[in-house]
Amino acid sequence: MFDDLLDLVKTLREKCPWDRKQTLESLKGKLIEEAYELVEAIEADRVEAITEEIGDIIFLAVFLGRILEERELASLERIITTTVQKYKGKHPHVFADKELKDEHAVLRFWQRSKEDVFAGIPDVLPALLAAKIIQERASKLGFDWASHTGPLEKVKEELREVEDSEQTAHSEEMGDLLFACVNLSRHLNIDPEDALRHGNKKFVRRFREIVRELKKQGKEIDDVSLEEMDKIWDAVKKAE
Repeated sequence: MFDDLLDLVKTLREKCPWDRKQTLESLKGKLIEEAYELVEAIEADRVEAITEEIGDIIFLAVFLGRILEERELASLERIITTTVQKYKGKHPHVFADKELKDEHAVLRFWQRSKEDVFAGIPDVLPALLAAKIIQERASKLGFDWASHTGPLEKVKEELREVEDSEQTAHSEEMGDLLFACVNLSRHLNIDPEDALRHGNKKFVRRFREIVRELKKQGKEIDDVSLEEMDKIWDAVKKAE
């Protein structure tokens, strides 16, 4: 099956004008797009869509590997071999005689084996996700609160600093507040990215209801006051 995929990619690179033009640079956005489509399919629990999106990501990974081969920078065989060696090295409790009793011990081993605990966190990650990963890595080395009360007080402290800050300092203080909110989410076992995504969807759904209700009343949203929109918002929220 894998050979069929390799043959497909090679054929497309040889015979399709569009595929021949693709580069590592041109495909990076596509890879991010496919990853988010997979996340959306997982959240919707649509098995057919999940399998399709996994296939798309595998295809793109092989396609990118083929581009490296053509440029004589690497080979798919080397990529696969290096990956197998890397993950065997990350699992000495499976492939060697190291004892790691549970998933927490495994995570601590991974973090302690890094020279720089924050190495490998991509700059292009969404900031919310990056904050969560940064905090998780620091936590594995013991730099963390014992419960959610610490992060909750930190959120309150950072909120006060936003309120007290000068206009020029608002951006930095907002960054601290958001970072503290991510930390609180993590301690409450809530994924901040998922929580904000849900919040975004909820806002869009409610605002669309405001627009629909105003149209029923023969009104345009530009012509009504914020107070009138707030009344409809409250009614929509109460009806949910």
